[in-house]
Amino acid sequence: MKKRLFSPRQKKILKMISGNLCQICGNKLNGKFHADHIVPYSKGGRTILKNAQALCENCNLKKGNSWNLN
Repeated sequence: MKKRLFSPRQKKILKMISGNLCQICGNKLNGKFHADHIVPYSKGGRTILKNAQALCENCNLKKGNSWNLN
């Protein structure tokens, strides 16, 4: 069974490697953030750190299931 959601540990690592900044707009991630699949899960993207980026809610909602290779 494929795993869709990033684990709490993966999210903690993402936040650290992003410098606590949204990987699209560069704004500071205030508390909550979205762990996003760069290659969308719906298009075969895996739930691994190499396919993840930390995004603010606005950027993640705008991205939807499109490919964004930031």
